[in-house]
Amino acid sequence: MPKVQGSRVIIAVLFGVLFLATADNQLLIPLLPILGRELDVSMRTLGWLFSGYALAAALCSLCLGPLSDRFGRLIFLRIGLFLFSLIALLTYTVQGYSQLFWLRVSTGLMAGLLSTCTASLVGDFFPYERRGRAMGVILSSYFAALILGVPMAAWVAQTWNWRTIFLGSSLVAFLLLICSLFFLPQETLSLPRSMRFYFGMYPRLLQHRERRAAVAVSFCVSGATLAFLTFISDYLNQSFGLRPIQIAWLFVTAGVAAAVGSLISGWISDRFTKRRVFLVANTLLIVPLLALDRLEWGSPLFGLFFIISLCIAFRQTALHTLQTELVQREQRGSFLALRNTFSQVGISVSVLVAGNLYSQMGYRGVTLWAALLTLLGSVMLYQVIEEPTKQQ
Repeated sequence: MPKVQGSRVIIAVLFGVLFLATADNQLLIPLLPILGRELDVSMRTLGWLFSGYALAAALCSLCLGPLSDRFGRLIFLRIGLFLFSLIALLTYTVQGYSQLFWLRVSTGLMAGLLSTCTASLVGDFFPYERRGRAMGVILSSYFAALILGVPMAAWVAQTWNWRTIFLGSSLVAFLLLICSLFFLPQETLSLPRSMRFYFGMYPRLLQHRERRAAVAVSFCVSGATLAFLTFISDYLNQSFGLRPIQIAWLFVTAGVAAAVGSLISGWISDRFTKRRVFLVANTLLIVPLLALDRLEWGSPLFGLFFIISLCIAFRQTALHTLQTELVQREQRGSFLALRNTFSQVGISVSVLVAGNLYSQMGYRGVTLWAALLTLLGSVMLYQVIEEPTKQQ
């Protein structure tokens, strides 16, 4: 475990890595109307950018999880940052939808690697009794991406060109690589075993009922979140004639709410148990999701998005922290990789389903789908997963 005086620097670096990985996927959301016109493709086709990205992230997590248990997380974190920087630089020069799709798939591979390593390092560096607070701060990067990444992407695209965004991403990834070399402590690795042992970890993990339920919950909640977020920009553009920079203000509001919520939720989940906080926040989320397409553009919609973001922040912190304690340290990389894989597959499948619903039923179909997945997540966790104890 890191010393207390070094914890803030460790949290800051891991915050930056997760911010990069999440902002990279979110920054395209307000740009979909621009990309559709410039690349001459439909919203359903643009949805494949998110599905391909998510499937690539899932595949990378699945392959790298056991390797990170064997060789350590830091080496893969640094490789991921280097390749992320290179791919983002290539995206700056992209021409056409096909090139953009495959570069986004490649970036998804790196994002999956970075997310898995970051979550595993939080579990390695911080004890469970105060891990919720550390996880809350680091996961607030997801929502800080809404505050900074989404509006900045909209502003850059409107002022210069959407490709310029990836030039900035490349530079940030390179700077984080340098920081990881100087500020993250050395890992304590377990006694190495055969690679067959590590890659046989997945069947062993899935033999446990709670762990099966945990990854299924991640499938549902991640799929629900990206389903309603992916198509909201086009919905607002088509319904109210809003430009990307106007839509970005909704994400700023959501990001502020969720960033604050993440910081508070870590302390609350440590105090009242992670399981209880997740169940309350996730179940309450269903109500504003069902009302999302009922409101006009303005204060009511901003207020509703504020509530949605708070609920998501509380459930994410509680769920991620709980999941890090369902396995021993030598299994953590593999289990969180499996969790991330189910999460990304959930995103991919859910966005494809939501894309079809959006074309047939409009945004109402998307919100119904997101609410259903959210409800399933609460039911599974309530019925199967208990709060981890020191004895467990």
